[in-house]
Amino acid sequence: MHSAQEPWFSGQLHNVPFGTWCPAAIIILVIVTDFLARRQLPKFIQSAWTALSAPFRNFITLDDVEGPFDDDFPKQVWINRTLVSIALVSSIGWLAYFGYAFVLREAWTDALVASIAWFYTTLRLLSRAPPTPPYLLILFAVSQIAAACIYYFSLTDYDAGPIITILVRIIISASFVYVAGLLPLQAVRPALNVANSGDIPSSNISSPEDNANLWSWCTVSFVEPILDLAWKRTLNEADVWCLSPFFRHKNLFNKCLDYRSRYPTHSLLRFLLVSNSLDLLLNLVLEMWGAVVGFVPAYALRMILSSLDNPTPDSVSTAKYWAFLTFVAHLSFAQVDLFKNWHTRRCYERTRGQLFCALHYKALRRRDISGKIASGEDEEGSADLGKIVNLMQGDAYAVAQRFWDFAAIFSSPVRLVIALIFLYRILGWSAISGVAVILFAYILNYPLATYSIKITRASWKAKDKRMNVVNELLQNIRFLKFYGWENQWARTAHQARKEELDWRIKENVVDTIISFIWTWIPSATALATFSWYTLGEQEQLTVSRAFTAVALFSQLQEPMTALPGQFFAVLHAYVSMQRIEGLLAEQEVPEWASSLSTMDTDSEVDCPDIGFNNATFEWHGVRQGSMTESCFQLGPLDIKFPKGKLSLISGATGAGKSAMLTALLGEMHCLSGDVFINKKRHQVAYCAQTPWLEHATIRDNIIFGSKLGFDEERYHTVVEACALERDLGVFEAGDMTEIGEKGITLSGGQRARIALARAMYSEATCILLDDPLAAVDMHTAQHIVQHCLSGELARDRTVILVTHHISLCLPIASYVVELSRGGIARAGDKEEFQDIGEIDALNEVDDEETEVATSGTQTPDDVAEDVLPKQRSTSQIVKKLVETEVRAEGRVPFRTYWVYIKAAGLMSWALTLVLMLMIRMINIGNQVFLAKWGEAYDVSASVFLPNVKYPWDDLPPPDVNVKPWLLIYLYISIAGAFSVLAYISLGYYASLQASRSLFLRLLERLTRAPARFFDTTPIGRILNRFTTDINTIDGALQASARAALSGVLNFLASFTVIIVIIPALAPFALVIAWLYIRIAPRFVQAQRDLRRLESVSLSPAFAGFDELLRGLSHVRAFAMESRYQDRFYEKVDRFQSFDHVYWLVNGWLRWRYDCLGSVVVYLTTLFALSQGVSNGSAAVVIVQAGIFAEASRQLVRVLAQLELDFNAVERVVEYLGVPQEAPAIIEKNRPPAYWPSSDGQLVAENLVVRYSSDLPDVLKNISFVVQPSEKIGVVGRTGSGKSTLALSLLRMIEASAGRIIIDGIDISTIGLEDLRSRITIVSQDVSLFSGTLRSNLDPFEEHTDQECWDVLERCHLTRLLSRAIEKGGFTLEMPISQGGSLSAGERQLVALARAVLRKTNIIIMDEATSQIDSRLDDQIQTTIREELSSALVITIAHRLKTIIDYDRILVLDAGEIIEFDEPKVLLAKVGGAFREMCRKSADWPQLFASIDR
Repeated sequence: MHSAQEPWFSGQLHNVPFGTWCPAAIIILVIVTDFLARRQLPKFIQSAWTALSAPFRNFITLDDVEGPFDDDFPKQVWINRTLVSIALVSSIGWLAYFGYAFVLREAWTDALVASIAWFYTTLRLLSRAPPTPPYLLILFAVSQIAAACIYYFSLTDYDAGPIITILVRIIISASFVYVAGLLPLQAVRPALNVANSGDIPSSNISSPEDNANLWSWCTVSFVEPILDLAWKRTLNEADVWCLSPFFRHKNLFNKCLDYRSRYPTHSLLRFLLVSNSLDLLLNLVLEMWGAVVGFVPAYALRMILSSLDNPTPDSVSTAKYWAFLTFVAHLSFAQVDLFKNWHTRRCYERTRGQLFCALHYKALRRRDISGKIASGEDEEGSADLGKIVNLMQGDAYAVAQRFWDFAAIFSSPVRLVIALIFLYRILGWSAISGVAVILFAYILNYPLATYSIKITRASWKAKDKRMNVVNELLQNIRFLKFYGWENQWARTAHQARKEELDWRIKENVVDTIISFIWTWIPSATALATFSWYTLGEQEQLTVSRAFTAVALFSQLQEPMTALPGQFFAVLHAYVSMQRIEGLLAEQEVPEWASSLSTMDTDSEVDCPDIGFNNATFEWHGVRQGSMTESCFQLGPLDIKFPKGKLSLISGATGAGKSAMLTALLGEMHCLSGDVFINKKRHQVAYCAQTPWLEHATIRDNIIFGSKLGFDEERYHTVVEACALERDLGVFEAGDMTEIGEKGITLSGGQRARIALARAMYSEATCILLDDPLAAVDMHTAQHIVQHCLSGELARDRTVILVTHHISLCLPIASYVVELSRGGIARAGDKEEFQDIGEIDALNEVDDEETEVATSGTQTPDDVAEDVLPKQRSTSQIVKKLVETEVRAEGRVPFRTYWVYIKAAGLMSWALTLVLMLMIRMINIGNQVFLAKWGEAYDVSASVFLPNVKYPWDDLPPPDVNVKPWLLIYLYISIAGAFSVLAYISLGYYASLQASRSLFLRLLERLTRAPARFFDTTPIGRILNRFTTDINTIDGALQASARAALSGVLNFLASFTVIIVIIPALAPFALVIAWLYIRIAPRFVQAQRDLRRLESVSLSPAFAGFDELLRGLSHVRAFAMESRYQDRFYEKVDRFQSFDHVYWLVNGWLRWRYDCLGSVVVYLTTLFALSQGVSNGSAAVVIVQAGIFAEASRQLVRVLAQLELDFNAVERVVEYLGVPQEAPAIIEKNRPPAYWPSSDGQLVAENLVVRYSSDLPDVLKNISFVVQPSEKIGVVGRTGSGKSTLALSLLRMIEASAGRIIIDGIDISTIGLEDLRSRITIVSQDVSLFSGTLRSNLDPFEEHTDQECWDVLERCHLTRLLSRAIEKGGFTLEMPISQGGSLSAGERQLVALARAVLRKTNIIIMDEATSQIDSRLDDQIQTTIREELSSALVITIAHRLKTIIDYDRILVLDAGEIIEFDEPKVLLAKVGGAFREMCRKSADWPQLFASIDR
């Protein structure tokens, strides 16, 4: 036995056989590790070991996971008993063999070592049953199998005795390995609900990878339950396992926060590298295996083809040996790839998740700067919603992707070096010419690379700009429809998209050149090398040399192509990282203003006071000297509000009342002084002037995550105190009614009272109220003051109330502050004000309405707050307003593919197909020609091609004259090069056409969608179409479509070539093809469902983010940041779980296909060898078998990927079918230019209006006539249909029956743009756009500057903004932002000025002056009467004083007209509805007096 093994190792190991030293070394290692594990090592060794092993340890351990854990595994005693039995039997068997060998004086060392090793294994297993696979013992058993195989190959004659001995040895060792591999990989399961192999997949149980054993892990068979389920039916959310605790984002990000607290100076990139060090190192090792062992097949190909130069039985058996070695190498790649992909995937998921969480966490702490404008061309504006979503959906992915490709960056140079050394060994110095070509390519590449980075930066900025324009369009769509401006605004969005695509064209041109260079390089290197080899060195280019060289050149192609791409990608990721770091470095609110900063400081002494100490504030903390932004300063403030009492804050429009509350919350930049307030432990509640509500039920909004939970008694007390009982009573679902996005399903009054109820229900001891009384009528205001602000609910709570209801609130107040132009005019106890007679003066200035001071924290809601709610009060509510996002099921329909093909151009696709076929034919022709060239050196070589005359038949033998052969090879290469260039260029062109076309169609369809669509569809969901889906169409879609087509053609072409050359392989090929097809369907079904679930689950995460950014100041005021962060973790976990399982399923298929591919190559090689074909045909067949295996493996994956990417088109196509409004313009029915004229009537005839076909009528058969130039007031309780009437005049809601005639034209017969551009509505909720004052007044530049100045003067804006004039900053170019920079009152005045500037003859005022103080309102009303004397004005108002001198009053109740007459007639009517309204008003004496006028 010994002598048989010696030839293998005699030179190196001094006659010690492999079967002795290898098991001995392993078992000694086992003994040493066991010994060290039981000993207490010195501290310095422990410290050194800890430091050295740190990068190799898991970042998330059981200590970092929130328990409880499951360490109560069912004890699999039989496994340990079986292992002990196998080890003991082996030990006894080897001992017996040792005795036998010793007696016969044969080699006995390996028997003795094996016996001792197996005996130690037995003792070790008996002393401590291993809970997880004993890897070193498994390695020992594997070494026994390897030793047996080596012994087999060393046998000179195959006698039965040794063969049986070898088989027994292999079977026993393999049994040990198999049984040991059945132990679970983890001794403790990280959760109690980890899925078992028999469990039906469910979202209630954790991913089964935490419960896998070694074999299910190596074959990914633990995912099979979900494949079985997907085959039976479509997978739903509830069918997909939740993430393992080691992947959950809360655990990941808590670890991140812990790291940042310990190493505050470390950059984000350093943290990402530290947290993924184990995965990155393992990826590197596994990638290097692929890089080094990856050259075994190429070397084996050379040996096989060399053996076939002179085929003999010995050379054929050598060839078979190398074929087997290639087979083993391919199998190893399958296993290594599986492990590598799991670790790269974990690294990617963690990186992306940590970036998501870091961005969300930053948003919670970041100072709200939605009102800030970038001050220069080059300065990037602060991150707004569009940019933050781009950072999450673009930049975070770009950075994470680099971690995925991390190892490839290091392996590419290694592959290059090995390939070049190998080439040198085959072709000698000729290989240097190939290196020269590569270096030339790199030199060409450098300037292109630097230019590419510049373009990428500009492209990202253009994408941000486009996203912001689209976001602003969608957020303000209702207002734009009011004015008939939506089409013009869509043109702006289209222009922004055009700029983005212009940058993409430049990017595509550079990418085309780069791709062409690297795609043609293998052909160019082969051409240069073969020319030098045959012409320069006069050598023969044999088949084995040529095909090995070509195989090496194609192996060179991957790292060569990848390196520049990886280099660019790293640079692009660097740009993305800078953008993310830029956001993370933005200003934050002070530590005390964020509960995320103060969570761990509960032991601090509570702040006893509430107020300011000599404090001065300004918005955003902008640079001094920025004239337009630093124009408003608040302070100095020196106030202490009395604890446990009610304090009032009063002042005129723009005085800074709301700003004072905002400053108290820490949302304004404090220039000097101190703020006293304690926001810890939910001690503060806040109710803003512009109420912010969540997209949830009314009850959820009121409870708002309070620690009290749902306390029924308290809840009903609050609802009653806030006068909400009547409102809840009219909703069918009561307080379980769902509130639409931005509270769109409620009236302004209802929104204000729900926000008030939320503040009062909370456990807060300090409540800040920004005039919740403004949006309600007088009767409701009195109820709130009596029951809410002075009742049991307000006892011992510090309430700070901004209000104009001074007379109403003063009796219950104890402190009053009056502000003027950002400073304190006077402040003191209410007695001081009464003593000096200030109350009357205050009352004269202030009425019962309010305003919002300059605030960057209040983002306005969409226009027409009353749109839906009024109808809801009288009708049955649809319980689910916003439907769950539709998820497609089954295959992507052909229509979706057809939409994309048409968008890209039919001719483009036809040419693409022609070019693909051409490229395939050129590639096969190239191989055939090389084979013929190699065989032509030997004229006697067998001909393997069909008996046809070929172009090269008349060529001289290459050893006589090689130039014609080189020229043909050159022509083939050039043809291939230009085909590839045309193919790449055409791909980019088609992709660009499709992107442009689909974006434009999507934009146009959504712009023309009715308002109802936006009520029932969250903006986040629509934005998702414009980010994720459009990004897929822009980028991945064309590539995956072409990859799928390419895969199909490769499959068919290689299969055809193999069958033509070796027909005998056909039956086996069909069996293997059947196996491929047999495995695929379950995978395709599961993959499709998982990808769709993932794309649908992405929307809620970003829809919620939009909502959060709008309500940031509220969330921080209530100290609810942790609640929102936790909720974000859950949403991202959900989305990630689908993605994670998708990649596990992908690994399942890939492993099986890789193994099958290895079998295909091995079988084809064996058939080629056994059929006795020439080495040329063998070369072609082996190469094509490799292509066939790769194509088979890729085919299912790329076809599935194609379907998944087309899911993006499917989701866009879904929105191409949204219902559309009536046409914007009807050419044959265009109204005359003067329409509506100043002498035209407005007539409503039997008007019936409902919001939707499944909802009841809101306006019930009403008829009335308004005379030319008449001023009409419309009044009625909440829900009477006032705003519905206004909306029906603009056809925002189409009449179900009846008609409206304006100046003789039925408005239903003309285009919507013609109608809406001739009628002006001014709503309570104002929409302003980011830009200048001029662009907000006159967005399309239809008026002169002088006209704009005149209208500002008439609307009293110039006087109000005089503080800016003092600083020389008030011009028409004054920056205005969507969110802040003007107070609410000033915003209403800008909206009014915009309306007056339009000069239409019909104006609808819907609570248009509700946020302006009384004196200014009177002046505005005078302006309306004077400036709009010839216009027909319809005013909807709560403030009865506003409309008491109008021509007539229309009183609505429950959708019907109950009174319509002159004010004095209605006031004189005893018991009349209008008279009763007036009697309840505080202005009753003034109103009653108007009868006598």
